[in-house]
Amino acid sequence: MTRQNKMTHFVRTVRHSLVLRLTRFRRTGTLVFILVALLSAVLCALPFIPVLRNVSEGTVVSADMVSRRDIVYVDNGRTEDLRKRAMDEVAPIYKFDSSRLPTATTALESVMTKVISIRAQDAPVDQESQQIAALLMTAQGATTKYLVTCSESEVQSSKTAAREALTIVMGRGVLEGSLPAARESINTELKKYGISDNQVRSAYLLAVRFVSSNLIYDEEATQLARDKAASSVSPVVSTILAGTAVVKKGSVLDQSTVDLLLSTGLVWGPRALQNVVSQMLVALLAWGTIALAVMLLGSAKGRTEHLLMEIAVIGGSCIVIGWLAGSVTATMTPFFLCMLLGFVFFEGALATVFGFALMVMTWIMVPMPAEVLSGLVVGAVIVFIVMRKVNKMSALLIAGPIAGASAALVYSALAGVSEQRLSVIAANAGYLVAGGVIAAVFALGLTLVFERLFNVATVVRLRELLDTGSKLLAQLFESAPGTYHHSLSVANLAAGAAQLIGANWLMARVGGYYHDIGKLLHPQFFGENRGELPNIHEDISPELSTKVILEHVQSGVTIARSNHLPPEVVDIIAEHHGTTVVQFFYDKASAEQPNLSPDTFRYQGPKPHTRESSLVFLADGVEAAARSLPKVDKPALEGLIDAVVNARIADGQLAESQLTLGEIAAVRDYFLTSLISFYHVRDAYLTPEEANERI
Repeated sequence: MTRQNKMTHFVRTVRHSLVLRLTRFRRTGTLVFILVALLSAVLCALPFIPVLRNVSEGTVVSADMVSRRDIVYVDNGRTEDLRKRAMDEVAPIYKFDSSRLPTATTALESVMTKVISIRAQDAPVDQESQQIAALLMTAQGATTKYLVTCSESEVQSSKTAAREALTIVMGRGVLEGSLPAARESINTELKKYGISDNQVRSAYLLAVRFVSSNLIYDEEATQLARDKAASSVSPVVSTILAGTAVVKKGSVLDQSTVDLLLSTGLVWGPRALQNVVSQMLVALLAWGTIALAVMLLGSAKGRTEHLLMEIAVIGGSCIVIGWLAGSVTATMTPFFLCMLLGFVFFEGALATVFGFALMVMTWIMVPMPAEVLSGLVVGAVIVFIVMRKVNKMSALLIAGPIAGASAALVYSALAGVSEQRLSVIAANAGYLVAGGVIAAVFALGLTLVFERLFNVATVVRLRELLDTGSKLLAQLFESAPGTYHHSLSVANLAAGAAQLIGANWLMARVGGYYHDIGKLLHPQFFGENRGELPNIHEDISPELSTKVILEHVQSGVTIARSNHLPPEVVDIIAEHHGTTVVQFFYDKASAEQPNLSPDTFRYQGPKPHTRESSLVFLADGVEAAARSLPKVDKPALEGLIDAVVNARIADGQLAESQLTLGEIAAVRDYFLTSLISFYHVRDAYLTPEEANERI
């Protein structure tokens, strides 16, 4: 054995061993899925785990405390200062005591009555002046003597002026502690009335002792107003950018810095614990969403464990690659890797859920500014569009760079509005483009690894299976040439019909190539391989003939699995006859045994459950029936196709096919057009000369 052959044999042996081990391990797909989900949750929480466990006032920092992510937090110190200032700006609130003024004016009237009574005495002026001074609680002087000696009209005028001044001053409100100013206001008001100085002084003397505060401080209302002012102050939100040294080495922490570190989660405390738990919950929720999508959208053929294993390994690889890349240069992280691989390995909605869920986890692990995230969202949409529309492996190399460039453009536009430095914008934009390219390269490389590891029917794998020089097809051509050519015809019909209705034409073509691979075991029992040899079935019972024919389906499944064909192709092999009856031998046996049950002559199935499997099922029946036509023309082919398709619909064989009636009608027309072209059906010509002219 040459060195090259030894190496090839070694590679095949190792691969076969890995596949066998993985096949056994798939039974624990759920466990692996859970373990990967937990690991991903831990990785998502790592940027939020503080370096220091605990600090206190007076702690000396042994190293720079650098934020590993952008932190948006409420600056409680500045917020409290602003709220205190707002409270201080609220003026005290006073209640107006309306009962104070009537009491004061009543007392003034009472005193005036006593003054008039004293004036009415027939006593010396000094004695009456002394009595008035005692009544008004002031020193005897010129003003008290004036009140004794002035006329009645002057007394009444002084009384009226005093009452009006008192009413005006107290009507405006008198604060507690401002009585001197209020009494001075009495004098100011009296001077406005145009009365004599004696009357002003006497009126002032009468009114001033009754001025009292009638604005009472309302402590409760004032506190409510200040609380409202404080609550109207929005919290001051500050941002600590990733890479910023919050505390320098050797710094001694004061209480305000300790509070800042605790409130931002930079040291262990309630906030740090909340950050870690919340990020882990988000990651677990993302994986839970994927698991739910697998249950609702995944395979209905009992391969859930296999699918969970694929998702866990592929998704876990994406998370680890994103985490490692993000620790080097955040914006160069291959954010789109998970979406690219999702659309390579999974179908439609499941690929979308897988891709977006893992992108969210990557964004958590590698925190990005809002401008970058906006660009990544646009890039993710680009990946979604390209991968949904382009069913080729080259889509990976197209979608990744285009998504990266789109993300860079969006980021640059938003960053320009926010007035970031041009050098920073250019660097980050370049990193985003590079991240898209790296995602495409990683996706292509991992596709080649995972498609072999999990035996997944990717585009590359399916195109490889189309190689007619492969071992199985070469063996089929050599041992069963008739079956080989029949398979090519079925593949052409199924693939063309798949393209017409928007199904996976590549899968349909591969399924057509391999659907009859089980005939390798007994090729001579099938008419297309007999040639000029005698018909074996003429010498054996219908039951034995049926047994051999039925076995080719299970034999095909066994051969396909032993050669590691993708499960989807194995399904097509198992379903290409559905649960139909081998009608010819059943009719032959029924002629000899009336009331014979057809179950013995029925394929085990199952019925085709995908559009691609259903197309191979129909193409196989139509192509085989067309070969048996004694005369091939358009009416004969049209009648045959209708008969085959209608019989299989009536038998319920397409009940799980996912084909609509409109698609089935389109497939009929395509089969007719293709078979007419294949058999070169022409109109009848009148003369040989005319026929030669039309060739």
